Amino acid sequence: MRRTFAALVSLSLFVSSVAAADPPHIVLKNDDLKFTLYEADATRGFYRGTRFDHAGVFGHVEFAGHKIFGPWKGSHDPTNHDDIVGPCDEFGIEKALGYDDAKVGETFLKIGVGVLEKPIEAQYSFANKYKIVKPLEWKRSEPVVDGLLMHKWVGEQKANGYGYRFTKTLFVSDKKGTVITLEYALENIGEKRITTDFYNHNFFNVDGDAVGPNYSFAFPWEPKAKELKGKFADLVELKNKEFHFKAKIPNSDFVMAGLTGFDPQAKADRQFDMRHEPSGVSIAVGHSYPFAKFNVWGIVTTICPEPYMAIDLKPGEDTKWSITYTFTQEKK
Repeated sequence: MRRTFAALVSLSLFVSSVAAADPPHIVLKNDDLKFTLYEADATRGFYRGTRFDHAGVFGHVEFAGHKIFGPWKGSHDPTNHDDIVGPCDEFGIEKALGYDDAKVGETFLKIGVGVLEKPIEAQYSFANKYKIVKPLEWKRSEPVVDGLLMHKWVGEQKANGYGYRFTKTLFVSDKKGTVITLEYALENIGEKRITTDFYNHNFFNVDGDAVGPNYSFAFPWEPKAKELKGKFADLVELKNKEFHFKAKIPNSDFVMAGLTGFDPQAKADRQFDMRHEPSGVSIAVGHSYPFAKFNVWGIVTTICPEPYMAIDLKPGEDTKWSITYTFTQEKK
């Protein structure tokens, strides 16, 4: 992984060269890959919602002339929970830290977001817009280590006995194609146990192409579906370790299911390939962590495989993990 990004020709921090209304961001590019990283910014950030982690939010990814992970919604509200593009991370989709302990008007923690205020509601929902009492303050560095381009974000926060230090590091390498690696570290610096989960939503799309037969996924395991929702049973075929669409997802519908068949202890099972037939683009996504569960959700503008990791940390404990994206293209 510690390989030189030899074709790097441009690294620009857009501060004064863009309009004042533009969100703060960095653009990285070489001959084949160009992508945007949006800065975590409580007032001007591209994403300021209370669901996904705010550090290193991707946008406008281009590989070999093809647009990947592009915007999948017709409008953009930076405070909305899912007005974001992939890859993006969330901790605690079912419950944020300390939510159950907090009374109405008191606070709880959303890892990677900040200290949030609990409103009058029946239960926690990732889709709600919570008041951010104190956003997480990030420190970012951008050194080149052993010739490898690296961006690192570190943030820590405490509230109501809970506390964490979260480190997210992005590496760009040219090993066996163009590779983006995300490394993570989470440390419990509070007095209470952290029990939560983590996943990456991905939000795949290539060239704005409608989600349907042009997209497929390949697994090292035989996938089976459970808890089918929307048009999953009608539109998706699982066969020969692959996920295929029989037809395009209608504009007003969606597909969703949990996938089983992987062995959590088998390291070879911790990956999948996304393929887009017209462009020849494939993205191999590898994970260092065992899957606690694997969901997939999609609409006509995006398809999202979501492998989850379980986290259980006593005070003073920490854990580390990584995700790699390897971009390749089959020449037509």
